[in-house]
Amino acid sequence: MENPLAPWRDLSIVWLVFWTVLLLAVPGIALFFAQLYLRRFNRWLRLPLLTAQVWALRIEQGAARAAERIANVPIGLHSAGAQFRVTTRGVVDFLRGM
Repeated sequence: MENPLAPWRDLSIVWLVFWTVLLLAVPGIALFFAQLYLRRFNRWLRLPLLTAQVWALRIEQGAARAAERIANVPIGLHSAGAQFRVTTRGVVDFLRGM
């Protein structure tokens, strides 16, 4: 004797499969198109980002050159003072030793 609920069992399995496919297909299709358009967007954005990177490097190098020039002044003054002290001490020690 066949189970009287067999058609409903079969229908519920079909219904479950339908909802599973639907719940997996919608995000799957959305992710497919998202990655497709992200690749296109990335290709389109590559040149402007490269230009921005070149400008950022130019600004960085200009700032580094300016900082080095500004820092060279006190460093040069300190080293000139140290050279003067060493030279003066050497001359004084030499004259005292005579």
